[in-house]
Amino acid sequence: MNSASCKNCNQPLIGKFCHNCGEKVVEKTDFSLKTLFHQLVDGLFNIDSKVYQTFIYLLFKPGKLTTNYLDGIRKPFMKPIQVFLISNVLFFLLLTQADILRIPAKYYFNSGRDLNIETKLLQTESTQAELLQAYDGLSANLSKSIVIIIVPVLALVFWILFYKNHFLFGMHLIFAMHYLSFFFISCLLAISVVSLGNRAVQVFIVLVNFIYLFFALKHVYKSKQAMVFFKALVILLAFVGITALYREFISYLSYKLV
Repeated sequence: MNSASCKNCNQPLIGKFCHNCGEKVVEKTDFSLKTLFHQLVDGLFNIDSKVYQTFIYLLFKPGKLTTNYLDGIRKPFMKPIQVFLISNVLFFLLLTQADILRIPAKYYFNSGRDLNIETKLLQTESTQAELLQAYDGLSANLSKSIVIIIVPVLALVFWILFYKNHFLFGMHLIFAMHYLSFFFISCLLAISVVSLGNRAVQVFIVLVNFIYLFFALKHVYKSKQAMVFFKALVILLAFVGITALYREFISYLSYKLV
């Protein structure tokens, strides 16, 4: 079933794989029960090497995933946007009730804000319980749907603090995506695994993210240790502020749209 040219791109073939697109030449053994069984077992039980290696680097080698991408070492790893999307999905799928990126109705509706709830109840022709439930559902969906807007804002902070490094803005975007991905996973692990109270978990998340930022910034931007410590602290404070503004924005938008 071999042929002189690739079925995918029509380039001349040398060996079993196309040198142009990587497509494999179809052989009879591809359809044997043994091959199909191996593919089934591999699909069910083996973690794709790119996924495994990417998240090992993301979690345990701060900044290395970013520098590899910027240096052109990309084949063994997932693309930054893929890492971000998977981390985002895991975070919101496994922490459906998390209030890190939104304000739950029980807090938002009793926060002293001038929400004019009575008018909203008349407009929506619903009870307060129905309104709160609708708000929670919408805010949960919105918070995960447009969380990507945090990335360029965070990248802008990196660009300002490391302006002298002469990085293109797109390079800061890559690092911002990787860091935000780590933030999602660290929150997921902390809330799911660490047996502490809410306040202790928050302190734990902040501490872990500061340590991660310190080593990641040092690796990516090659700055002196004292400056990295200071800038990591500034970035963490800025990120807390960005997250707080995002929560307010999501909550306000959800209330208006509900």
